Amino acid sequence: MRPLFLLRLVLDFVAVGLLLTALAYNWMGNLVHEIVGSAMFVLLIGHNLFNRRWYGTLAGGRPEPCTLLTKGVNLSLLVSMLALLATSVIISEAVFSFLPVTSTVGARQIHTMVGYLALLIASIHLGMHWAMIVGIVRTLAGASENQLQTLVLRGMAITIAAFGVQGLIAINVSSKLLTQFRLEFWDFQTATATFFWHHITIIGLGAVVGHYGRLLLLLRRAEVKRGLT
Repeated sequence: MRPLFLLRLVLDFVAVGLLLTALAYNWMGNLVHEIVGSAMFVLLIGHNLFNRRWYGTLAGGRPEPCTLLTKGVNLSLLVSMLALLATSVIISEAVFSFLPVTSTVGARQIHTMVGYLALLIASIHLGMHWAMIVGIVRTLAGASENQLQTLVLRGMAITIAAFGVQGLIAINVSSKLLTQFRLEFWDFQTATATFFWHHITIIGLGAVVGHYGRLLLLLRRAEVKRGLT
């Protein structure tokens, strides 16, 4: 395995971690929030530069469901990140405060909405590459796949997904996605760990959806091919 590829993978996980951290706005304060967000965008620029050849495949390839799903998720993630960056510039009070733009309540609501939308899409994106990530971990650990290990991992996936649904409700993600303004703030003095736990399980839920959604499409394609032979 090439060290550069492994570094890219680590940086991608760091970017997801920064996105998760940036959501804890009331815990960090505005300045740290903007610095963390800026660092995340730097890593995302690097991610797109490393994967720039993928954009050349958009117009080509067979219109298979799995391919269309991958392209749709990737482009949705790109659009959501661009929207997140645009709203970040508009509402900035520190990093981009020198720009002649005026912040509005609507821009802040959209920024929050796009932040959670990006988290969900990034989680699905992560899940669609989970088989590759697990393969890399197994290679580094010198472990081989076995039936017991697969069953344990599937059980963990179901458990994480269940906690993820609970996290969606606890964080009230639906109101954020619908840009519903509510005077509610998470109490970080007493439940900081709980906040991050809910968000981590939400990421896990998205990853499970992405992984098994892609797997089902691949199995369906294999069944269609067998039916044609």
